Amino acid sequence: LSSIDALQYLLVMLDDLVVEDKNGRAASAVKELAADNMDALTKAMFRCTERKDDYLGLKACKIMAGVLVGVSLKTSGRAAAVRNFSFTRMFAYLERCMRSELTSVVDVALQVTQSLLRVQRARSVLYNESASCLAQMVDVLRRTVRGNGGNGASSSGARPAAAATGVVAVPQTQYEVVFCLWLLTFEKPIAATLNKRYDVIPVLVDIARSAVKEKVIRIIVETWKNMLGDDDKAAAANVPNMLVAKVPACLTTLATGRNLKDEDLRASIQQLSEDLAAHTGVMTTWDEYLNEVASGKLEWSPAHRSEQFWKLHVAKMDEHNHRVVRQLAAVLDLPSASETAQSVACHDLSQYVKFNPDGKKLLARIGAKTRIMGLMTASQSAEVRYEALMCVQQLMLNAWRV
Repeated sequence: LSSIDALQYLLVMLDDLVVEDKNGRAASAVKELAADNMDALTKAMFRCTERKDDYLGLKACKIMAGVLVGVSLKTSGRAAAVRNFSFTRMFAYLERCMRSELTSVVDVALQVTQSLLRVQRARSVLYNESASCLAQMVDVLRRTVRGNGGNGASSSGARPAAAATGVVAVPQTQYEVVFCLWLLTFEKPIAATLNKRYDVIPVLVDIARSAVKEKVIRIIVETWKNMLGDDDKAAAANVPNMLVAKVPACLTTLATGRNLKDEDLRASIQQLSEDLAAHTGVMTTWDEYLNEVASGKLEWSPAHRSEQFWKLHVAKMDEHNHRVVRQLAAVLDLPSASETAQSVACHDLSQYVKFNPDGKKLLARIGAKTRIMGLMTASQSAEVRYEALMCVQQLMLNAWRV
């Protein structure tokens, strides 16, 4: 058919057949019939995605997602229909829709993705083979935070880049994206590495603090529970980042500062708080400092200002080929680093040299000295310039002593 109107009508009729009715029998029969003819169905539906009509393409994707979910949830012997389906092609189309300037198109694309991720194989493909689509989803989520006055820092480093285009709605869009993240975290390998790739925990904290809808808070809490999970690898990877992002404080605020009506949500918040406390109870101040430095999100926590802390731990900064010192130096060059993070990094390097005079040679060798001297005049932040000046003074003082 060449008529867009006729195609839209046919797809609406087909979608009505795929949608579950009360007993599910009619829809199940249609899905099984479609699964038996999956090649013909996908060719016809993907042709619809090639038309310059978002409604048509998204409706076709919705139908394919409905069929895939229907057959994957049943032991019908039709696993080949899921195994051979081109998830990457669908995610590529959905990614394009998520870049639309139309809020309605972005939201429908997220809803289709949400449905598709009920299929276990779709989660693996999205995370490992269609990372740019997932990066775009996370970027959409960040823009909802920026739109609400949050920091919404963009991902950096090894994380896939996503174009900052499109219009988003709050809070429904937040719910849809986080729901997708929640589904992904049911896969243990994804739960352990999701934050490392996309830095989602701080974004979720910002949203949870400002969210009005309880369903948004609920899905965030459930996502954090999955990221903590019963898997040691996931907990080891995510607990430090949860502490740096102040998830425990956020949970306390939600539990005591909000009049939450959902009893199950209150219980989930309490349980997650206890689980986090159990994981962090054995951590020392030095462990917490290491986690903070590794995250690159430095803040003026008490340890930084404690002279006793530096006397006790300065020698540890040279362990593992001066790893902590190199991480602090890296913050100075990190494009996404905040002014506070750069100020703290300069201060900590100053303390390192103060209690370990030989450390100035290392700072010169790795280029940190030159970078600090540059910040002393080039930074737009008065705080950064001050801390850089203090660090340079410490470097010069030790130079005279040597």
